[in-house]
Amino acid sequence: MTKFKAALIDLSGTLHIGKTVIPGAIDACRKLHKNNIRVVFLTNTSKISSSTLLNQLRSMGFDSTVISGQECIMTSVSATRQFLLNNKLRPLCLVEDELVKEDFRGVEMQDPNCVLVGLAPNSFHYEKLNEAFRLLLRLK
Repeated sequence: MTKFKAALIDLSGTLHIGKTVIPGAIDACRKLHKNNIRVVFLTNTSKISSSTLLNQLRSMGFDSTVISGQECIMTSVSATRQFLLNNKLRPLCLVEDELVKEDFRGVEMQDPNCVLVGLAPNSFHYEKLNEAFRLLLRLK
């Protein structure tokens, strides 16, 4: 039998629901680490930064023996960041300011050539949406 080398595990609804840890989740993840199985935690959240997410998980009991660090968490935001860098895209961001400051560090945003939309109640206002619309019209 072939031993598997990695596990991709969704966070919300799999390891926790809200601020409540699903029973056995922490022990199961700890066993994976103990058996040298690489674990990457996945989430589609686009409202909070990876560091905030890690801190929330730490407060629920997911210590460094379960999630060694932020590099073990793959978010829709981190995937988007990589896509922007790989394709030399400079986004006009309609995302929470915390994400721009933390998770999009190093992404060029001057003279935008695309629009990035995430869950961002603070950015969804007439002025910002109008700016995005005008940029899209100019780019077509």
